[in-house]
Amino acid sequence: MMDVGRHPNIELLTYSEIEDVSGYVGNFNVKIKRKAAYVDWDKCTGCGVCIEKCPQKVPSEFERNLGKRKAIYTPFPQAVPNKPVIDKENCIFFQRGKCKACEKFCSVNAIDWEQKDRIIEKIVGSIIVATGFDVLNPEIIKPYGYGLYKNVLTQLELERMLSASGPTNGHILRPSDKKSPESITFIQCVGARGEAGNQYCSRYCCLNTIKDCMLVKQHEPGIKKLNVLYIDMRAAGKGFEEFYQRSLETGEIEYIRGRPARIDEDRKTGDLMIHVEDTLTGELKFIRSEMVVLSSTALPSKGSEKLARILGIELDKSGFFQTEKSNITAVETTRDGIFLCGCSSGPYDISESVAQATAAASKAEKYVSAYRLPKKEVKIEPVDISGPPRIGVFVCHCGINIAGVLNISEILDYVKTLPYVTFVEDNLFLCSDTGQSRIQQVIKEEKLTRVVAAACTPRTHEPIFRESCFMAGLNPYLFEMVNIRDQCSWVHSFEPENATERAKDQIRMAVSRARFLSPLTKNRIKIDQKALIIGGGISGIQCALDLDAQGFEVFLIEKEKKLGGRLNLLHNLYPYGISAGELLDRKLKELEKSKVKIYTGCNIEQINGFVGNFEVSTSNGTFKTGTIVLATGSALYKPGNKFGYEKFENVITNQELESILKNNDEVLAKIKTVAFIQCVGSRCKENPTCSRYCCPTTIKQSIELKKKGINSVVFYRDIRTVAPGTEELYREARKQGVKFIRYDPKNEPEVSGKTKAEKINFYMEIFKKDIEVPVDLVVLAVAMVPDEEGTGKLHELLKVPRGLDGFFMERHAKLGPVETTSEGVYLCGCVQSPKDISDSMSQASAAAGKVASIIYTDTTEIEPTTAVVDENLCRACGKCVSICEFHAPELIEKSPGVYVSRINEVLCKGCGTCASWCPTGAITAKHFTDKQIYSMIDSAYSEL
Repeated sequence: MMDVGRHPNIELLTYSEIEDVSGYVGNFNVKIKRKAAYVDWDKCTGCGVCIEKCPQKVPSEFERNLGKRKAIYTPFPQAVPNKPVIDKENCIFFQRGKCKACEKFCSVNAIDWEQKDRIIEKIVGSIIVATGFDVLNPEIIKPYGYGLYKNVLTQLELERMLSASGPTNGHILRPSDKKSPESITFIQCVGARGEAGNQYCSRYCCLNTIKDCMLVKQHEPGIKKLNVLYIDMRAAGKGFEEFYQRSLETGEIEYIRGRPARIDEDRKTGDLMIHVEDTLTGELKFIRSEMVVLSSTALPSKGSEKLARILGIELDKSGFFQTEKSNITAVETTRDGIFLCGCSSGPYDISESVAQATAAASKAEKYVSAYRLPKKEVKIEPVDISGPPRIGVFVCHCGINIAGVLNISEILDYVKTLPYVTFVEDNLFLCSDTGQSRIQQVIKEEKLTRVVAAACTPRTHEPIFRESCFMAGLNPYLFEMVNIRDQCSWVHSFEPENATERAKDQIRMAVSRARFLSPLTKNRIKIDQKALIIGGGISGIQCALDLDAQGFEVFLIEKEKKLGGRLNLLHNLYPYGISAGELLDRKLKELEKSKVKIYTGCNIEQINGFVGNFEVSTSNGTFKTGTIVLATGSALYKPGNKFGYEKFENVITNQELESILKNNDEVLAKIKTVAFIQCVGSRCKENPTCSRYCCPTTIKQSIELKKKGINSVVFYRDIRTVAPGTEELYREARKQGVKFIRYDPKNEPEVSGKTKAEKINFYMEIFKKDIEVPVDLVVLAVAMVPDEEGTGKLHELLKVPRGLDGFFMERHAKLGPVETTSEGVYLCGCVQSPKDISDSMSQASAAAGKVASIIYTDTTEIEPTTAVVDENLCRACGKCVSICEFHAPELIEKSPGVYVSRINEVLCKGCGTCASWCPTGAITAKHFTDKQIYSMIDSAYSEL
């Protein structure tokens, strides 16, 4: 949020609504109503005095009515912009003509009682709808007792309790008696999957509940019992299944498969009694719990119907914005130039929403690329850093994430005694807009020459603090960050005194290092404004088309003789039944009209260089490019002899069935019953990941078979139909008579027969007996696995890390799903993790957007924290050359017969390995010098 708020090329219009849209793609005229805030934001400094002095308190919508806000308010501490508005309906002055406390105490005269709503107009080339979602109010589902029983909460209300800045300061308290409960029961799919008229799955709820269960135990160790009532545990996403399995291994959560019939309350204690049937055993259970949390379904954002009319786009049957079906896209609408992202088109997880946001931006850029603005340069007066260091230390509470464990006042008193520390201050949320503004203010007022922030992880927050230092005129590399959340309060939450002492030690070490920090400057290098896409499946094709539409030169390389990848083998695509062949033909025709240079039957042999300047050697020649997109897809698990695959010819994979459905109906002529077996090669020890595509594919295939008069039986563990439209497909399959039978992975179905598979035997827990199902064909839903040949080679050539699952790792699981840690190298599609066509295409467009952000100018910045060689000390032993996995050092002939090492600062990742191995000490790792590191070590032992 903060990046958006302070970006010089982004005009932020909050507290505003779209009133009208006219015109056409490339030239939309948008009328926007800016609602009266009754505060002049240009004058307002965001000091918060007006909020503090306001006497009127009302329930806070943001806190889900669990807490209060004032009549003049900002919704939450980290709001961007952090400027208040006056709630006219609850303001004492507007209602009774008295008070004006906010005006009286405002030192900059920002209160404006005469302010009116106003209409502003903007001419834009394209529009992106990112309206998010609302949450069902479960009061309409009477048996759950929400709104009737105080201790029945929604998941969002629990989230606010878990928040350090929430109404209970991070403590889990029962609304009825303000006591911490000893037992909590979570109920999934409230108002979803057929309940309350909503057919779809909300996708994020299962993992959110697991996360909440883990957090609840951290916040309140006294909670003894956690129950989760579910229908299917839908851990369908990268790393999700592994997270679910970890929760099982803790032994602290009891998962019960069943939807409650009703909840009653013990009026004396406020406890809840939950009536539920365990559908795995058939047992009727009566669960007593001190608190119940309802996972309410996601709903279309309020006002979607009106906005759809204004924009001239459609809504789907569920009320979300309708995507353009023929392209299997998650971001295109039925109107040119208007795009969707995130939960505006249906429920999505954060990583998918972020990928869609970048994809929508990439699509929109097609219509505005001619108007790209250079980033505005801001003139800033640099801070004079001469003389002894003047170090400012800022300690963040992070709500109670830090302050709930560490003794902040004790830490502040201690830090004030450290050498060269001239300023010390604490802050509730140092990463907030007000926190960052405060840092800038103090740097200028106190003439600080070094800044230390004791807060959370630098992995996500260090860039924010560095930019604030820069905005105040202080070189960003004169900033040091201490992680006292992850490394102190979180890991030592049960030892507050020791955790506080450790925080003091870490801050002391950081202050010692800060004394020796030196200013560094980012250099700019020339880049080749081209893109190379490796992999010609649907992801690679879409990425190439998007980049071509923006006017960039694109190379598309495919190792096979034709483009299309697995799409060539598919019959039709869920959930709309669109022909895979027709989609591919349409995309190939678009490619023919483009300027994309296509090379099929082409293999990668070598990749050298760095961001902006890659040189790629292939079997068809050499390419120079500025960026690389990996879109090589995945492979399918080979079942071997599992379930009789290699033994019986009528045991096939889902991919083989797809080919039969596409090409050879005669094979199915004599078949009456088909059995599908799910999770073959996935959700197991060798491959713990859920492959995500398998359940919808099986359901789609079973419906196709039903149309041919063939019955289907599906043996499954959990049905995971999370993509938009797939839950409805699941309901349709059941309606048509497809049988779904759940099996326990400890007792897998057994396929038997003489010369062919004839029957499936399995133990059915609910009947306590063995069941036999005669079959004519067995179809194995096999896992998606990494393509070892392609992925392994590219890993070696580009040093892009791979996860434990074997797929390429993204830069950040939520915020960087298509980026890698290798500059200029991006991912899309199933090379990153198993996914379906729609999500693969969204990632492809997202990768195109990221590539465009690099190559739209002819230069790019490089990180200055690299290694450098003192050539006077180097004896050219070559040790650095041999150990660097990034090939940054090189021995060069400085003069006839005299060799020295030189390090390519673009290839260098600043890991420091060469500096630690150099026998003469000729190599220095900038920003991690010996003096800086030794000062920390000395400081660590100084008080022992």
